Amino acid sequence: MSKSTTGERLYRYNVLFTDSESAWLDELAGEIEATTGVKVSRSEIVRAALAGLRELHRLVPERASRLAPLTNARAGSDLTLLAILAARLATADAP
Repeated sequence: MSKSTTGERLYRYNVLFTDSESAWLDELAGEIEATTGVKVSRSEIVRAALAGLRELHRLVPERASRLAPLTNARAGSDLTLLAILAARLATADAP
């Protein structure tokens, strides 16, 4: 067990990724290093993605007319769709 940059304890878990997910994590880490010179681990990327989902989950009650609750998900693919829709909504040009 170690500590994160926030001082919270980190615990080891096994997470299964597809080949394409694993390759994308490596690609993103490589792009970050090439751009900033800083090495970012796969774990840091996954924790950042979780933080994004956590924030999305927190925002749903405030924006119920535009965002669907993550708790409506029946599978991981539903969570993926909800996250993608929220990202598209957040980056869409205003009418």
